[in-house]
Amino acid sequence: MTEELKKLISEAKNICIIPPQSNEPESLTAGLALFYTLRELGKNVNLITDQFPENLQFLIPSLDFITQPKNFVISIPNTVADISQVYYEKNENDLKIHLTIEKGQVKKDNISFYFTDSKPDLIITLGIADFRKELENKLDSFGYLLSAPVINISSEIISISEETLDIIKNTDGALVSKNVAHCILTGLTMHYQNFQNQNTAPEVFELCAMLMKQGADRQQILSNLYKPEIKKEVVMG
Repeated sequence: MTEELKKLISEAKNICIIPPQSNEPESLTAGLALFYTLRELGKNVNLITDQFPENLQFLIPSLDFITQPKNFVISIPNTVADISQVYYEKNENDLKIHLTIEKGQVKKDNISFYFTDSKPDLIITLGIADFRKELENKLDSFGYLLSAPVINISSEIISISEETLDIIKNTDGALVSKNVAHCILTGLTMHYQNFQNQNTAPEVFELCAMLMKQGADRQQILSNLYKPEIKKEVVMG
């Protein structure tokens, strides 16, 4: 890790982590490992992803643990309609926002939605060459991400999990905690196809041993990643 990269992470207080919106599994586990690390270092961290696949949810104590942008705005231009009153009603099922329109007409295309969270000090993407293009359909919602420094973690030589772990180990004050080790070992297991891939080097097995010493539970990982298929009994009549 370069000194410049190390300095960016060290000085940043508000950090956004963005895996590919395709929910590529190994990038998600690497992103979650970074999330745990930076939270433990006292950073304010947002992990921006649509959802976690069911077979990876064992890595998260609670989905509420994953913070997301919270300041949400609904905007209607004054040139479209003159709105004199706004009120809402909320029940167990939904929230309804009511608008009283004095002049004009509001259509769906006139309404925009976006977040107004503070601009992050740093954005970390995983395997995304151009995060602006990746989020081009969401830039209205995530416009507050623009103009912040971007670190993209990707590698053609080693896995994203290994690259991410190198960054974590070289970040001032960072420790490879049990949660981090669990996420990285999960990513390695997927990348190397449960270590059956012919490109699995001896160093990878040494790394896995280190991660298990740090608390990663390989048996739990395997039982979640490779759940046996439920065979359905077919009754012929």
